[in-house]
Amino acid sequence: MNVIWLSPSVLFGLAAVAAPILIHILVQRRAERVPFPTLRFLRPTRLASIRRHVLDDAALLAVRAAILAAAVAALAGPLVITAARRQSWERRIVRAVVVDDAANTAARGVRADPGRPPGAEQAPPLHLSREFAAASLPDGIRRAVAWLENAPPARRELVVVSPFAIGSLTAADLAGVPASIGIRLERAGTLPGTRTLPAGRVLGADGVLTREVTLDGARTLVREAAAAEPSTWPISVTNTPASQPAIDAAVAAVLSQRVWAPAPDRRARLLVEPEKGYGPFSGGDVFPIRTPWMADAAARLLRDVELQTAAARVATGFVDGQFSAAPWQAVAFSADGRPLAVAAESSGRLVVASAAAASDIVTPLLMRSLANGLGAAPDLQIGEVAPIADRLLREWARPAPNPSAPVADALRKDESENDRRWLWLAALCLLAIETWMRRARSAAAEAREEVARVA
Repeated sequence: MNVIWLSPSVLFGLAAVAAPILIHILVQRRAERVPFPTLRFLRPTRLASIRRHVLDDAALLAVRAAILAAAVAALAGPLVITAARRQSWERRIVRAVVVDDAANTAARGVRADPGRPPGAEQAPPLHLSREFAAASLPDGIRRAVAWLENAPPARRELVVVSPFAIGSLTAADLAGVPASIGIRLERAGTLPGTRTLPAGRVLGADGVLTREVTLDGARTLVREAAAAEPSTWPISVTNTPASQPAIDAAVAAVLSQRVWAPAPDRRARLLVEPEKGYGPFSGGDVFPIRTPWMADAAARLLRDVELQTAAARVATGFVDGQFSAAPWQAVAFSADGRPLAVAAESSGRLVVASAAAASDIVTPLLMRSLANGLGAAPDLQIGEVAPIADRLLREWARPAPNPSAPVADALRKDESENDRRWLWLAALCLLAIETWMRRARSAAAEAREEVARVA
């Protein structure tokens, strides 16, 4: 058995117990008048003032101090964790249900507490439940876990209801669920056998093509058609005249593999080996990247594994220090740790400078990654028709464990889960005792005065 305090900072108020002690010590008490028949036979003496700093009623003082201590302890919110209380927590369950909002409507008909097959272990009674509708299962799981972590002590369970199309949920999405929360994955609804959806626009050697994808079970069919729009390479390249053949070959190689076609307002400028004498940038001032789509494109360069691997094989990066400081942001590094490619923003364009030679493999890889970063890749996940294997769902699931240490934030909201009421009751009882003792003391003093007066 142990005790936790829901508001331990309140315990500093126990210093108030010193107040009644100081009052008892410092209060100026009047001398008690005692009737005396005659004073003529007493020898006159010099009068002296005497102040006594003693406690004349320790019992009353102890009761008053105990009242303050009980009130402060009650405000601090004690919780005595006994074996019986822990067993009561283990006999109930708190459940968060995440329902796939983009799933078949049949998924939303699944009950928050689905029945169990005959012979299965009896589930604990449901103490609290909440449903989270989510267009994205990972987002719904994050919100559900945050709610469960602040729920009252109980066996906690996360239930995910979805048709579970491939890619809608991964092991990484469930890795962030604490071990104190059980996971149950309930498949509900059906996925269509086939689905056709637009798959974006690509830019190739033949111009702009519009793609359409048909997902048919495990098969994926892609159809392309020429788009009624002019083909424009979105990257203007600045380089030395001697390197122009290598730049033309790099652009042709990238277009032969096709890249995502960007929106008309998304353009970039590539400076190849600017340290060779044609100036760092003649198109205006450069600034740190602040436009969101430019930041996304720069992040794509950093995430491109092929580009980073090829850059690491280049012996040295920029020697000129101007490309290693603001406003330039490094997006690739050479073997010596210097920036090999840097990015900045200028006049509505993303500007990328590269220290790699035009004939180096880094140049076409940088062009391809930059072009794909300017384009908009379609999200085909919403059209997936193949489900996650039942074997994986069973591997990801786990039973709800017994509750560990209770969460103080949640207990503050549940007045039934603390023992402060007993301390308040004790404080009231002590207050009644203090009132009785004070009245009894006053009555005794009056009786002594009456006896003395009669005498």
